[in-house]
Amino acid sequence: MDDAQLAHVESLCETLYLGKPLSHSIKDPISREEAQSRLLSLQSSASFIPQCQYILDRSHSQYALLVASNSLTELISTHWNNFTIAQRIDIRNYVLGYLANNGPALQDFVTLSLIKLVCRITKLGWFDDATHRELTEDVTKFLQATVDHCILGLKLLNQLVDELNVPSSGRTLTQHRKTSVSFRDLCLFKVFQLGLTTLRQLQTRAIAATPQQEIILGEQALSLTVRCLNFDFIGTNPDESTEDVGTIQAPSNWRPLLQDPATTELLLDFYANTDPPRSSKAMEAMILLCSVRRSLFTCDKEREAFLGKIMSGIRELLKNQTGLQHQDNYHQFCRLLGRIKSNYQLSELVKAEGYLEWLDLAASFTTQSIRNWQYSTNSIHYLLTLWGRLVAAVPYVRPETGNKGHVQALENHILNVVECYIDSMLGSVETVLRSEGALEDPLEDDGSLMEQMDRIPTICRFQYSASTNIILAKFDPLLTKYQELMAHLVSSSTESAPPSVAQQVAILEGQLTWLTYIVGAIVGGHSWSSSRIGDGEETLDASLSKRVFQLAQGIDYRLTSSNGAGKADSKLEVALLYYFQNFRRVYMFMWEQQSSGSSSAIGGMKLESVPSTKQKVYQNMFEHMGLGDHTVIANLIVTKIGKNLKFWPDDYDIIAKTLELLTDIASGYSSSKLLLTLDTVKYLVSHHTPEEFPFLNVPSNSRHRTTFHAILVRLLLSPGGEEKLGIDFEQFMEPIIKTMSQLRSLDSSQLRSEVARQPLIGVFRDLRGVAISLHNRKAYGAMFDILEPHHMPLFSKVADLWYDQPDVIISLLRFMQEFCHNKANRVNFDQSSPNGILLFRATSDVVCAFGRRILANTAAPAGDIYKMRYKGISLALSVLNSALGGNYVCFGVFALYNDPALDNALDVSLKLSLSIPLDHVIAYPKLSKSVFGFIEIMFRNHNKTTMALDTRVFMQLMNAVHEGLQSSDAQIGSTCANSIDHLATFYYENSGKDKPEVHNLNKHLAAQPNLFSSLTATLFNLLLFGPPQNHWAVMRPMLSLMLASESSFTTYKDHLMSTQDAANQALLNDAFNKLLADVSRSLESANRDRFTQKLTAFRVTTRGFLTL
Repeated sequence: MDDAQLAHVESLCETLYLGKPLSHSIKDPISREEAQSRLLSLQSSASFIPQCQYILDRSHSQYALLVASNSLTELISTHWNNFTIAQRIDIRNYVLGYLANNGPALQDFVTLSLIKLVCRITKLGWFDDATHRELTEDVTKFLQATVDHCILGLKLLNQLVDELNVPSSGRTLTQHRKTSVSFRDLCLFKVFQLGLTTLRQLQTRAIAATPQQEIILGEQALSLTVRCLNFDFIGTNPDESTEDVGTIQAPSNWRPLLQDPATTELLLDFYANTDPPRSSKAMEAMILLCSVRRSLFTCDKEREAFLGKIMSGIRELLKNQTGLQHQDNYHQFCRLLGRIKSNYQLSELVKAEGYLEWLDLAASFTTQSIRNWQYSTNSIHYLLTLWGRLVAAVPYVRPETGNKGHVQALENHILNVVECYIDSMLGSVETVLRSEGALEDPLEDDGSLMEQMDRIPTICRFQYSASTNIILAKFDPLLTKYQELMAHLVSSSTESAPPSVAQQVAILEGQLTWLTYIVGAIVGGHSWSSSRIGDGEETLDASLSKRVFQLAQGIDYRLTSSNGAGKADSKLEVALLYYFQNFRRVYMFMWEQQSSGSSSAIGGMKLESVPSTKQKVYQNMFEHMGLGDHTVIANLIVTKIGKNLKFWPDDYDIIAKTLELLTDIASGYSSSKLLLTLDTVKYLVSHHTPEEFPFLNVPSNSRHRTTFHAILVRLLLSPGGEEKLGIDFEQFMEPIIKTMSQLRSLDSSQLRSEVARQPLIGVFRDLRGVAISLHNRKAYGAMFDILEPHHMPLFSKVADLWYDQPDVIISLLRFMQEFCHNKANRVNFDQSSPNGILLFRATSDVVCAFGRRILANTAAPAGDIYKMRYKGISLALSVLNSALGGNYVCFGVFALYNDPALDNALDVSLKLSLSIPLDHVIAYPKLSKSVFGFIEIMFRNHNKTTMALDTRVFMQLMNAVHEGLQSSDAQIGSTCANSIDHLATFYYENSGKDKPEVHNLNKHLAAQPNLFSSLTATLFNLLLFGPPQNHWAVMRPMLSLMLASESSFTTYKDHLMSTQDAANQALLNDAFNKLLADVSRSLESANRDRFTQKLTAFRVTTRGFLTL
């Protein structure tokens, strides 16, 4: 590289990062994509490493330095085996020296990139030479130099811990753990000490730094401390997407430093005397520190002293409210409180000095936080977690253990927390309403709301009777007041009421929403464990549930009497559905036993059996509720479901959650049987039309139509369903068939009109829902008999007329995809039945009608090309794939009787597959799975058609397979590998035979003699150098390919040997000899499995020494 080339690289970097055109290309400016493509060429070969070094040495452009650094990192990671140990150390020392000389003057993004490069070299070369393992000693020199160098050193250590902790692509987990464990044992403790030492120096002002430098040093040192404590010490690969901290498995040699009170004091002092983000990082370090494993301490006394120090620190922070005015600090402190009980047993906490004072302060802090909910919504659940864990442990601690009266104190505090929580949440409704949008409604933050509801049951059930009284004292007046208001409003809507009344209703509905959620959570927390089942808690559940059911009845009555005009707030409706879900889960799994009673008959004599404890609990529950037996309650729930579907057609969320509830009830063994006895369900099954349920006509609910019909058919076809519901399958289908008959009677212009759009979408969505629930041969046959022969032609007609309208054609193709899918072997006709062939003919007609029209329309669609064109093609191919792979058609019949259905379907589908540019196929995962799935079926079952293709088309297919094989999607790679396996197996087993397919394949191979060679090379390259997820897929076709073309394997072997030095050639030759040993020339399963095992061993062996 010379100065002119350097200037060109700098110009390309400015174009990429700043959008500036190249100075000499004003007339024909280079786009950012082109600039990026040219700069990425620096990462294409190890020969570009000198150029990258030239850029680092000569360039003054920060962006050019970034590109050079990133390129070096990529090149060294990819071509690691190309360098000798001495060269690796030289590159490492060069970058370290570069950082020492130029680091302080560089931009942060360049510095971080260079640091990442050093750490990557260190990781990859960890076991090559002791020099790599001495990086921490080298970094110590940075820490002892200028303040700017000290900052650089801390950044280096932060990145080093990250690099050694996180697995990188291209290395096995075993290699990573080996390196990670060695780093943990040799260096990590020293790195942790360096972080704490820097904090102490900052605390004692031993570092002469500017205020800004002190802030950066503090942030880096605290980050380093947190990273060290967060290190994956034992290889558990924790989930980093969650805030929950597991037990910190610190090594035993860390004990003196971790249990030293000075460490805790240092972090607490740093927290108290700094601002976020440093203070919040210090609190995060405290969370990790109090999470160290129990077995780290040699005796209980040490552990108690450590816990005492932490609790003492928390008490002081709570007394003085230190730093808690900052949101970040407050959040981390709540996490600390939530975490402390999970790592320490209550029996240890109650023995700690000052536990009762700590409990008082924690309770006071909790209630204060809950009252100020608008500042702490995302943190409240951590505080609720603390109290939930404390009360859950009470049964396991003797009352006389530790501080006297700790149980009574906890009971008092729990009631205060519960009452404060309920009061604050009820008060939040009016506060939010009066803020006129300035405050976010906690009821609309679903994630935080559910976090809180998950923790409420444990807390409330600790003092359940008292908690119930608190809730009822709030619920009853609100419910009475709400019922009075509803009586005045009668059939008018809330919006039409005077503003003062409307506001009053809004406040009441919001407060009832909170109470419904809380009751739902508590009822859902009912325990069926033997230790709790006889406590009589079901009577308290009944008292709470009674109010919710009364509320639901009142809302339903108003809805019905106003014909849908008098609606409650949608959030209240969603809360009721949440309650029903919890009630269903706890109290609906034994309803069949309740229905059948407790008597049995043996030999004509009736015997009375004693009800079980659970049955008694059920009876108690419904008796205390006083609304009727379990059948009445079930009918109330299902009636509510029906009302929601009838009167909330435009609310997507309510419809979705309502159908989810109905699905869950219908999926339960006991509850589904009970549904069959309910009048409301009989009504739903008999009136599943848009006239009765307007939500079916709302375009945004088209998916819900499918779900709705799937549920109803599932119930109808369950054992005894038709008899109990008083309707058979044909009668159920009548409304759908009636609509199809009307559509079938239309001529082409009428069928293509806008009037027909929604009926068509609705019919296909309904039919798909029906088809989803056909799980056996009898049910499927019943539906097929209804559709064939009168209604099947409508499908191909619609495909022909509506091919360019995604909403219609997608609905049709999704139905066909489900209808053709032979799940549970349901598409299984009698031997003498032509139905399998008729089904394939109908499928072929639909695919061909759609495919021909879409192929004839070559104009680029306006808008999203996937939605307008590719999605339909993808589904059409999926439909045909299901039909071709369903095993319900003897495809030889078509050629025997000159029926063109199969040939037409294959021809159109092949043209559809090849009409899409290959890069577009790869870019859309669903499309690529359909296309490559079709190609795989062609090679598996339709060799005669595949081999008869024109050589150009055949090679187009093979090129697609070759590209798909290298896809990052493991499923696509596996599908393409199977295609190659089918081809190679066919060639090996039939080579030399006098068959048209073999002659055609030989013709293709004569035109493209290097086909097998290129496939062999790609497969071996993927095995040796590709990502791990593709390894299993690429192994399968290797044996068949080697047997089909031994010369291809020999050529690849010779080529690979030629790229290695003499020492590696000997190793590689030995690895190839072991690979081929004891492998016979057959494709039987046992031989394939043996060869696959050998390939795995071959890969592991050669990866250790191969150079690219």
